[in-house]
Amino acid sequence: MTKNKYSFIDPKKFSFFYGYVILIFGSIGILFSNSGQTVGVSVFTDPVKDALGLTRNQFSNAYMIGTLISAFFVTKAGRLFDKFGARYVAFFASFLLGVSLLLFSFSEKIANFIQQIIHSESWSIPFILICFLFFLIRFSGQGVLTMASRNMVMLWFDKNRGKVNSISSITISLGFSSSPILINYLIDENGWELSWQILALSLFVFSFFILQFYRNKPEDFKMIPDGFTKKKVNKKRKKLLSKISH
Repeated sequence: MTKNKYSFIDPKKFSFFYGYVILIFGSIGILFSNSGQTVGVSVFTDPVKDALGLTRNQFSNAYMIGTLISAFFVTKAGRLFDKFGARYVAFFASFLLGVSLLLFSFSEKIANFIQQIIHSESWSIPFILICFLFFLIRFSGQGVLTMASRNMVMLWFDKNRGKVNSISSITISLGFSSSPILINYLIDENGWELSWQILALSLFVFSFFILQFYRNKPEDFKMIPDGFTKKKVNKKRKKLLSKISH
């Protein structure tokens, strides 16, 4: 298996250190996890709970249950990151988050369908349904996509890790703080169902960019963190050793 499978991008052909491309797309990846973050979900609270016939407490409890279950499985996802790398894990997480949002957009219809089959209008049916859906979006978005994107960026930097992390954190904070305004605009213009479908489509598109631009670590391309090639490092070591010997 080649390191560039399914991708047209070769990090070795860039005229600058590819880690800065990783920084950009890794930060964007965390921003795309917004749909699985509290700041993104909270905007949908009122229209979704009203459509499903749930109280605010029931909606909040479903969110809490989904979050707690996802937290357990996110710890297991770290093993997948170690085994398959950031690129494939982030692709899976982004695609799963998109599917989860798509399912959430049909949650009212799904709940009504189940209620008709079992001849019950109990609130427990939409409650259990969104517990499961909250688990999916919290696991894939807030958990795995965020973890894979952030860890990937850190693997590409060592000496400059603190600086790069601060740049990424500022960008993400600005993006998260402005996202409720953008999502609320989407809901006002398109309704909550179509808004989640639009966000799902954007995640499917971003999944393609993950395959193109995400890379697991610089060592896969005969580079080391911060931008030096192994050849350059070896030359510097030889020069240093020659100076010491003289």
